[in-house]
Amino acid sequence: MERAQKKVETRNFDIRKTLIKFDDVMNDQRQVIFSQRLKILKENNINEILRDFFDEVLINLNNTRIDYQKSHDEKNFLTEIKAITGNAFNDSQLLECGKLKETEFKEKMRDYYLNKKKSRVEILGEDQNNSLEKKIFLQIIDFSWRSHLQYLEQLRQVIGLRQYGQKDPLSEFKKEAFVLFEGLLAKIKNDLIKFLFNLNIVISNEENEQKITSEKKLNKKGKIKRW
Repeated sequence: MERAQKKVETRNFDIRKTLIKFDDVMNDQRQVIFSQRLKILKENNINEILRDFFDEVLINLNNTRIDYQKSHDEKNFLTEIKAITGNAFNDSQLLECGKLKETEFKEKMRDYYLNKKKSRVEILGEDQNNSLEKKIFLQIIDFSWRSHLQYLEQLRQVIGLRQYGQKDPLSEFKKEAFVLFEGLLAKIKNDLIKFLFNLNIVISNEENEQKITSEKKLNKKGKIKRW
């Protein structure tokens, strides 16, 4: 009984030790995501982060353009580019963009992105737009991270089968988890830029009427000279 109990305890200890090693992989990724999240929360202005994200996404957009000019596969081109631009452009506009030279293509995409941002700033103001972008950024990170954790948990449940192929489950888990994490980071960037590409700010009629009424009252009091 003592020998049997000792074997069971040893086996359980090895299982717990292995589980901790699996958890360490997830914890390393968690630290990266949480440090990024904390950085966003502390920054008053995330324009620099968004600019870097857009430049990286623009490289992918340009690669899609290059592939289209080589293959002339319109369907595949529209599918790939819409995964980033969403409904910001219609099909004919995207096909025209795909025929442009690299400099013209990048300039067109950058102008559209910056004009959308400028439009939001004009409506909301600089501070409120910065706050909105931060909230969108954080929501995308949180949603993507939750989905990523589910994928890792599913992977951990089946990775043990790799030992039947003479492979170390932990090493295989680390490799697969790293690939998934790279995909997560790319997805966050693409989803964020896609959201900002398609974000439209709409002011309700009630807000406009209240604003106009307020300005008229101020004008009567002489505080506003021009209408």
